[in-house]
Amino acid sequence: MNLLGSALSNARDASAAIASALSDRLQLTGPYDEPVDQPGQLHALSLRECREVLEAGAIGRFAYVARAGVPDVVPVNYVLDGHDVLLRSGPGPKLQAAERREMVAFEVDEIDLEARTGRSVVVVGRATVLRPSQQAEVLPWAAGPRRHLVRIRPTRITGRRLS
Repeated sequence: MNLLGSALSNARDASAAIASALSDRLQLTGPYDEPVDQPGQLHALSLRECREVLEAGAIGRFAYVARAGVPDVVPVNYVLDGHDVLLRSGPGPKLQAAERREMVAFEVDEIDLEARTGRSVVVVGRATVLRPSQQAEVLPWAAGPRRHLVRIRPTRITGRRLS
């Protein structure tokens, strides 16, 4: 096969793989404007719905990169300050990630185990440490000195609802 034929074959294979992936994705999530819920169907949440989940919650999971490039996810209590997520931290890798101003993720769920339904919201943004003059009322649940306040300023907020 010549070079042009090989390139065309690769392009056809790639196009078929993309079409297959899109088809699978649509089957997983369904059309976003689907008016009828079917059990097990995933739907995208609007920004308003995402805010409702965030405002109703008190516990979420903070995902960041710890030492040696290893991802870590820890449960934290939080509050919303406008669009920002605020949480307390003591010394350690969570605080270090915020001091490095890293991109992090924060996730909150509402789950009904009996009905097998729920909503999940993921906030992605840059973590920073607030100065003492910027402190807000976030009371840590965990014992120990947690004097530092970490802010996640969202660059993306997405959510899903499982019918």
